[in-house]
Formats: sequence, structure tokens, C-alpha cells
Amino acid sequence: NGLRCEGVTADAIDAIAVAMVELGLAKLGYAYLNVDDCWATATDPSGELVADPAAFPDGLPALVESVHARGLRFGLYGDRGWKTCAFRPGSGGLEPAHAAQFARWGVDYLKYDSCWASNDHDAAFEQYGAMRDALNASGRPVLYSLCGWNAWYAPRGAELANSWRIAADCDEWANVYVAVRTNEALGQHAAPGGFNDPDMLLGSDPTAPAHLTPRQVQAQFSLWAVMAAPLLIGSRLRSMPASDLATYSNPEVIAINQDALGRQGEV
Repeated sequence: NGLRCEGVTADAIDAIAVAMVELGLAKLGYAYLNVDDCWATATDPSGELVADPAAFPDGLPALVESVHARGLRFGLYGDRGWKTCAFRPGSGGLEPAHAAQFARWGVDYLKYDSCWASNDHDAAFEQYGAMRDALNASGRPVLYSLCGWNAWYAPRGAELANSWRIAADCDEWANVYVAVRTNEALGQHAAPGGFNDPDMLLGSDPTAPAHLTPRQVQAQFSLWAVMAAPLLIGSRLRSMPASDLATYSNPEVIAINQDALGRQGEV
């Protein structure tokens, strides 16, 4: 997330893959390099998504291959609406074509957002289910991350996806607090194969678009570990402060998060 739209390029993403390996994060279990919004510019006549040719001159499959070659898995972003949050093409009504395209490219993880789509609960469940079914029919195992920003997804989350966002973006400490308080009541819905997702981890790099203090970084990481939440680093790896790397590399905290029981702790 530290790239923002203007920074989403093949070179920048490949450099992050290098950093994940060189910093030792890959060996600790940070297996996915996920590209967020802004990678696509259009759909072609067949309905498939077109990657930005300026940002990805060799195409998305070449980048996926490079990331895989470094021992990492590749994640991509989509949206159930007609546009993404950054006004790029969405996947609403085109789920089979886009799921097949992601599988063909070798995508391992899909974050599926909720911008420019209905807020009706039944409609949302139907649209998320449509992409779930399309991914399951694609022939490739893809970790499916539902991003609907609301706690009402949690009771239905496990039948729809592998994780589901339960609150707004954690782009400041106040929203981290809200996500924790929201997730307190949702532990019964988490189990192996499906988890509540309170959003990404914020680092303390002051040059990043959103950041915390080093003490807040430690607190967020510890709370996410107890809550069995996905550990997705949303800060700038290439300028990560040493204190953040030490926090995210703490083996005891990671072990709590990765407990085989998959039970969400109480906070």
C-alpha cells in the first residue's frame, strides 16, 4: 500500500519481492506479495482485464513469474462493482472471465473489494459468491480475501471466502482501535480456512502515506497475532525502520498468530 497508484509498476513490485527475501520475511512465512488497486486500465473486447502497459511493459504474467521465481506467491486486486475504488475496471458480471484470467496468469491470492457496488447485504453475498464460484471453477487454488469493510460479513464469511474485512481501512491509529473493538465480538466466526480480517499492518516509516509510531506498530502486531488475523505488511519494505522489521520478525508473536488451532483470541 505504500506505493499508491502512481507507484504501482513492475519494477517497484519486483523490488519489493527482492526486499521480502533479503530482509528474511519470506523465511518467516510472509509468503504473499499482493498488488492492490491501479494495475488495470481497461477491459478488452472479450471482457478480460488489461494491465497498464506503461507500468507493466512485459505484461502481468511476466511479473507473476518473477515473483514466483523468488519463492513467493502472487496476489492481485479486483472489485465486485463496475469500477474499483480508484476508478479502474471492476469485475461485476465478469467473474468467470476474470477468475479464469487470474488462474491462467498464476495468481495465488485475490483481494476482492466493494467499491461502486450495492450495499444490500443479499446482493453483496451473491456477488462475492459469484467470484468464489468462478475461482473454484478455475482449476487453480486461490486464497480469496473478501474486502467489504463491515462486521455483517463475518457470520457468512466462511461460506464466501478465506478472509473477510470487518471494518474500515486502518490508515491511522483511531481506525486500528475501531477494528480491534469491532473484531472483539466476532471470534466465533474464525476457524482454520476462514478468518476475520481487520486490515493491513501499518509501519512507522514517516515517509509512508499512512504510518504509526513504533510503539503503536508493536501494539497492532501483537493484537493482530492474538486475533488470528492475516499478517499483511502494508508499509514500505524498502525503507522499513529497523524497529518495524524487529517487530514483524518476532518468532514468538508469529507463532501465536499461526497456532494450528486457528482460534481467535479474546482481547
